[in-house]
This record gives sequence, C-alpha cells and structure tokens, in this order.
Amino acid sequence: MTDSLLYFNEKLNQYFNSHPVFLFSKGRVGLYAVLKSLGIQPGDEIILPGYTCLVVPSAFLVLGAKPIYIDIDPSTYNIAIDLIESRITPKTKVIIIQHTYGIPCEFHEIQQLAKKYGLTIIEDCCHAFGSEIHNHRCGRLGDAAFLSGQWNKPFSTGLGGMLVVNHTELAKRVQSLVDKELIPPS
Repeated sequence: MTDSLLYFNEKLNQYFNSHPVFLFSKGRVGLYAVLKSLGIQPGDEIILPGYTCLVVPSAFLVLGAKPIYIDIDPSTYNIAIDLIESRITPKTKVIIIQHTYGIPCEFHEIQQLAKKYGLTIIEDCCHAFGSEIHNHRCGRLGDAAFLSGQWNKPFSTGLGGMLVVNHTELAKRVQSLVDKELIPPS
C-alpha cells in the first residue's frame, strides 16, 4: 500500500474507531468479501430492502445466496422493520440495513431480531458517510458496513469502496481472504 493509502486507511480507522477498515476497488467488492468471509453458501438467504441498488444483491448472487426483499417504510425509504421477522427462515444468515439517502435506519429492533435468530447485520452506508442516529455513527451499528466512494456518493474518492468490520474474528477472516485472493487493480 502506498504512503497516501496507508494514511487514508489510518484516518478511516480512527474515524470509525473500528477494527480494520479495508479498502477495495468498489463498495460491492467489500460486501462480497465480508459475505464470503462469513461463509455464505448457495441457498443461504439474505434479507434486504426492496428499494436498493442492483449491485447489492449481485454481490451475494455470485455466492449463490438468495435475496429476500422486504418492502420499505415510505416515510424513511428504509427497510420496513415490522415486516422483517415474518421473512426469517432457518436459511436466513444476514440482514442488510440500508441508510437510504443518508437517512439512518432505526437499528435497535433489527439488532434484537439479529440476536434472537443468530443473524449478522451488514450496513449499506453508501449514502450515509457521516450520518448518525441516537449518537451512533452509521458504519458502527452492525457487524460490518460497506461504503462506496464512487463519484456520486457523499464521500467521493472518484472510485473505490471500503469495508468497516466491527468484530475482531470477522476482521481476521476478511484479512485472510484479502491476503489470499485479492488482486490489486493495475
């Protein structure tokens, strides 16, 4: 990693007060990396809002996982929390909470559901860099969060993305995957 990327990475780690922040060519690559590190298999189900970017489900369709779309709350454009539990099955492994347009998703009830069913929460923070809810920074609410630095995002690096990992063991698995499989862009 170049000195400037190391500096950038260090500042992101400080900002998120997290375990490593991983830098990728795109946010969806970070999502793929964390899902693969979680051991997502063909047939596993991932709950996500029905109103999302098409690259979000594409990251787990590559792994053979099945998207389970949940309608959104029309007042926030975020996932309708009251509909989630009825869609959880034994195959459900992950809930993706999206902070649509930078509007933070209410997360307490989702955290309770995730704990009750042993599910992982991944935040889609592509529009939410800098957003907070109840004094909690988006990107620190779930087990992991992915962000995009594309030119049209609130935090633009032109291209690129990142993955914030909030658990030591998961961070080790992501690092192992990065060390073994990541092909740096030319």
